Amino acid sequence: MSEDLNWDVIIVGGGPAGMTSAIYAARYGLKTLLLESRVLGGAQATSPGIENYPGFTFIIGLDLANRMKEQVRMSGAIIKEITEVKSIKHNKEDGIFLLETRRGVYQAPAVIYAAGGGHKKLGIPGEEDLTGRGVSYCATCDGPLFREKTVAVIGGGNTAVTEALYLGELCKKVYLIHRRDKLRAEQAVQDIILNSDIEILWSHIVTEMKGDNLIRAVKIKDLKTNEERDLALDGIFVALGSDPESQLVAGLGVETNDRGEIIIHEGQKTNIEGLFAAGDVAEGMKQIVVAVGHGAVAADSAYKYLRKVDKGLARGYG
Repeated sequence: MSEDLNWDVIIVGGGPAGMTSAIYAARYGLKTLLLESRVLGGAQATSPGIENYPGFTFIIGLDLANRMKEQVRMSGAIIKEITEVKSIKHNKEDGIFLLETRRGVYQAPAVIYAAGGGHKKLGIPGEEDLTGRGVSYCATCDGPLFREKTVAVIGGGNTAVTEALYLGELCKKVYLIHRRDKLRAEQAVQDIILNSDIEILWSHIVTEMKGDNLIRAVKIKDLKTNEERDLALDGIFVALGSDPESQLVAGLGVETNDRGEIIIHEGQKTNIEGLFAAGDVAEGMKQIVVAVGHGAVAADSAYKYLRKVDKGLARGYG
C-alpha cells in the first residue's frame, strides 16, 4: 500500500504542543499528520515529576506524555514516529508546503511547526546519566521536588539568577556557580541576589557530576587558582539557555529573535502564510501548559486559514 503524502495540515514535532495541535486539528475534521523524529513525548518525558500541570498534583513526565499520545491516537490524527523532516519547502504559487522525509515528500497547505528546543548542556561526565536524577534544566518545573534540599544553579544570566532566587524560597541552601567574576543578568535582578542568602561561587565551573542513581556531588574548579573540589548537592539546575530547533524553517525566511526562537503573532502565526509555530521553538515561557495552549491556538488558526484557502480568500489573511 502506497504512502499517503497529501494532508490538510502537517505538524512537525511530537511534544506537548505538537500533540495538542494534532488532537485539535483532527477534532476539527482536518486530515492531520504528526511527524516526530524520535518518539512522541518531547522534553516532558524526561521529567521525574511534574507538579504544576493542572489536574495532577504530581505525575511522572513519561506518564503524562503517554496519556497525551493515547489521546492523539484516539482523535484520528495519524502519527509517524522515527520520521525526521529533512527539509521544508514552500511553493508560493499554490501555497503548498513540501516536507521531505525518508518515507517520501509529504505536502499540505498548512504546517504547525512544534519542533521544540533543546536545553544547552555542559557536556561533562555524569550529566547525561544523571539527567532526571537530580540534574534538571528547569527550576520552575522541578524546583518543588527539592524543598529543604541543597542545590546549585549554573549560569550568570537572567534565567540563572531568577531560577536561583526562586529556589531560594524553597531550598535549604542554594549556590549559584558562574564562570565569570560578574553576572550578566539585569542590574535589578543582580541587586536582589547580591543581597540574598544565595552563595555565589565566582569564577568557577563544574567539571563533573557525581552520583549513582541520584546526584550526590559535583566537582567544581576555581578558574583563578585551578583548584578542584567536590561540592555536595541534592540537585543541580543547568540554566544556560535553550537552543530552539528553528533551523529547519530558517530557509523559508521565518522571523526569529536573537535567541533563535520563532517570532509569533496573534493565533501562533509566523510571518509565512500557512505556517504556524507552537511550543518551545516559539518565543515565550517554556512550560508544558503554555505549549499545550500554543498547540490548541495553532490548530484553531490553521483550521480558519484552510477555510479561507477553500474559499480562495487566503492571500493576505491577517
